[in-house]
Amino acid sequence: MTVQLNRMFVDPEIRKAALETIESGHYVKGPRASEFESEFARTIGDVHAVSCSSGSTALMLAFKALDMGRGDEVIVPSHTFVATINGFWHYGARPKFVDIDPETYTMDPEKVRKAVTKRTAAIVPVHIYGHPADMAPILELGEELDIPVIGDAAQSHGAKYRGVDIGKLGDMTCYSFFPSKIITVAGEGGMITCKDEELCELLQALKDHGRYPSDPDSKYMSSIAGFNMRLPELLAAIGNVQLKHMEEWIGRRRELAAIYNKELEGVGDLVLPVEKEWARHVYYLYVVRTAASRREALMEHLKKDGISTGIHYPIPVHRMPYIKKAPRLPVTERIVDEILSLPMHPLMTEEEQGEVIASVKAFFKQKR
Repeated sequence: MTVQLNRMFVDPEIRKAALETIESGHYVKGPRASEFESEFARTIGDVHAVSCSSGSTALMLAFKALDMGRGDEVIVPSHTFVATINGFWHYGARPKFVDIDPETYTMDPEKVRKAVTKRTAAIVPVHIYGHPADMAPILELGEELDIPVIGDAAQSHGAKYRGVDIGKLGDMTCYSFFPSKIITVAGEGGMITCKDEELCELLQALKDHGRYPSDPDSKYMSSIAGFNMRLPELLAAIGNVQLKHMEEWIGRRRELAAIYNKELEGVGDLVLPVEKEWARHVYYLYVVRTAASRREALMEHLKKDGISTGIHYPIPVHRMPYIKKAPRLPVTERIVDEILSLPMHPLMTEEEQGEVIASVKAFFKQKR
């Protein structure tokens, strides 16, 4: 493809950090993962951070820390990647799906309250595409009913809600460093943020075979049953370099989004992304909508012009084969047939974005 959907940043500093880590002979449980945790926590401010092996394991650790089990229900949107529900599914808990806001594509707070039952063990707002969920009513409900709130921020590093970083909101927030994310580790990696120090210690133990870092006998003493979900040193070294650029890259993503918004406004039937007045959208993805009857044709047109696109996500989670009692979610079911992700990443040039805009305009011009 001439214009890629996304592209990872690699520079001499990343190469140097990777080589130094390889030559150090220290590959796990070392200073680089600890530094990544400290710097990530400092970037968000007033939180603890626990690194782990992926965004999926971040969710699994968070739910395990809540002692999630059979009979528990978790309120969650269906418009997300399936990892959101797999994080608690393996413990026996089951999803209670709610519909989304048609503008932000995040959990509709009004639907959340109606979904609460005596079995509700957690609420999981997903900050999708880089736009935060409307957190105030969700947090208020969680506090009122003593229900933990776990944010899924796999796509929203640096997003803010009413001026506050989403990593500070709720009981825990989970991140992914998959190669396409806003910051990455050139592989699989994850992070969990929380304010509670004891919870942080529990998460650190759970990811490392149940060994508490503060226990002097922890090398061969597992206080609880845990997992091996550590972040390797090599990946942490890359993450440390990437993290330095996060704000710069978010600024560039917002610039690109502003250009898209200006140039594509009023083009055909395109519905452009919305940024609520209470949000800082970080535009992990730039997602437009068009009529379901023409989306495939638009994708094919862009492909012929050498432009990569994506659909995030074509199949909502409540339609997965292992979900036996699927609810009706009219907004989710409509938008998954209309959404289309256009190229968006901070390495994108003016020329590349111009090609995308020109191709989209040409498609709708010929469709008149």
